[in-house]
Amino acid sequence: MVLCIGVYYEQGKLNEAIQSYQEAIAREPNFPEAYNNLGNALREASRPDEAIACYTMCIQLQFARPQNAQMARALQANPQMAAMQQAQRLGVAYNNLGGILKMQGRAAEAIACYEHVALLQPDSPEAHANLASAYKDAARQDTAIASYRRALQLRPDFPEAFANLVHSLQCICEWQDRQTLFVRLEGEVRRELAADRLPPVQPFHAMAYPFSAELALKISAKYAEYCAVTAARMGVPKLPHPPARPLQVGQRLRIGYVSGDFGNHPLSHLMASVFGGHDRSRLEVFCYALSPSDGSEWRQRIEQEAEHFLDVSAWSVGDIAGKISSDEIQVAINLNGYTKGARNEIFALLPAPVQTSYMGFPATTGASFLPYLITDRVVAPDNCQHCYSEHLAYMPNCYFVNDYKAAHQDVLDEANLPTRTENGLPENRIIYACSNQLYKYDPETFNSWCNILKRVPDSVLWLLRFPPYGEPMIRQEAANRGLDPNRIIFTDVANKPVHIRRSGLGDVFLDTPLCNAHTTGCDVLWGGCPMITLPLERMASRVAASLCYATGLGHEMVVNSQQEYEEKAVELGLNHNKRLGLRQRLKDVRLSCPLFDTTQWVKDLETVYFKMWDIHCEGQGPRTFDV
Repeated sequence: MVLCIGVYYEQGKLNEAIQSYQEAIAREPNFPEAYNNLGNALREASRPDEAIACYTMCIQLQFARPQNAQMARALQANPQMAAMQQAQRLGVAYNNLGGILKMQGRAAEAIACYEHVALLQPDSPEAHANLASAYKDAARQDTAIASYRRALQLRPDFPEAFANLVHSLQCICEWQDRQTLFVRLEGEVRRELAADRLPPVQPFHAMAYPFSAELALKISAKYAEYCAVTAARMGVPKLPHPPARPLQVGQRLRIGYVSGDFGNHPLSHLMASVFGGHDRSRLEVFCYALSPSDGSEWRQRIEQEAEHFLDVSAWSVGDIAGKISSDEIQVAINLNGYTKGARNEIFALLPAPVQTSYMGFPATTGASFLPYLITDRVVAPDNCQHCYSEHLAYMPNCYFVNDYKAAHQDVLDEANLPTRTENGLPENRIIYACSNQLYKYDPETFNSWCNILKRVPDSVLWLLRFPPYGEPMIRQEAANRGLDPNRIIFTDVANKPVHIRRSGLGDVFLDTPLCNAHTTGCDVLWGGCPMITLPLERMASRVAASLCYATGLGHEMVVNSQQEYEEKAVELGLNHNKRLGLRQRLKDVRLSCPLFDTTQWVKDLETVYFKMWDIHCEGQGPRTFDV
């Protein structure tokens, strides 16, 4: 019976599998394996709460099993073998439960489950790797690194554990053997791709790695393929689309934003006014929330201002896609990409005739089911189009939106701003700042920072303690380069309004080239602090340049080489008149430059959506275009 049901599951017939497992449990309620298998099917069907209940029941029944007469006899006949089998069964259930709790962001509960698995199976490399990943999600990088290393001791050829170890080390700026580790990591990725397997490096991590554009695209494409295969297994029939006809007079374009980040998240900090700011006489806007409400002001605002807002966080992928289809959405916008909380299988089911990636993931998705990417000509110039699988929809100015003119007017009045002393900073020294997360740092850029500080003696470097485990690493790296570690000042993460108000306290912001300041770039420019940024090739390395050019002052902040980066930073540190003049010009343009003109930006975005629909109605398929 279980074998027959398993065939349903393997064939992707999840509804039939779920029904059959439920019938098996009705006949034999004390059947732990059936609960575990039902949990797997419910998980695949995007019914996480029901899956959790099944895994929990499986564990409870496993603990009760020695009281079963047959199990009791086996335990008496061969206690050691019976105990091993019991540990293995419990390990499977705890592992499944931990996985789904981890997916839901319930890190502490996931850690407890994986700790059980590691105790039950201390020689299992997978157990230690899963525990490490849960620690990593809880920002406990030190314990995560120890557990990844334990997993690799038990199984040296373990690509996933190795990739996650490298990422954990990157997050805290542990750069010992960095080049060797990345050479090996690239080899692991290419080996898995050549074997037609999912690579161990996730697209979001690859975005900030020193990989070629070709390899980063292949990684994204493989994950997109995995999403498409997963979606196909759900058995959802082909979804109907609204007819491809030009809009009639008075007819509105129906657009749907899909995101797991409607809440206290950078995406909502930046886009909060967009969803309610569309022209309702021309567009009908739907927001589909993949996460439950966090009660934040941003979530409440979007819920209130969007014309249609639907919390679909507890819905299955198939039901969400079906709802988008039944709402007759003409242009669906994926605001997640490969970031946390994404459910790209929704888009793989093609619920809308036009689908595009925007904002959440600053890189190519490699997905045929997301044929468009909204960007701009600075971020994706013609000589960088090989970085993308998508057709590019070019905004006229910076593609990266923000809401600062409406949400953070208080920053314009210097009487509202904190002092350097209040933030633990020296009042009369040149402050070079970088509030990017530490995973964006690299040794070459840090070399430049140390060189800059040595050439500008009366200067300090102001960094964000994000995460805290990186601080001693950075201080040691400075000492290794002959720089007094006391010239580096770390500060804690603050809430959004406080962070933006203090962002202008630095004299010059030093950007990280591999993965730029994006939201942070908006913060510092709105605060009136100029930045120095070095655009490279891929999207994540070019966003800050686009922000700078959209102020009208990009030629004074964007450089073309690492040497020019250093020289520009030193010049602004030593030439007080030039630095102060640039700061004043930046402050003067905040209310007039395209970067902070959200009203015009929304109009430009609407033009993009209408152009996408017009192209669709031509029947020629997607194509790259400018507006």
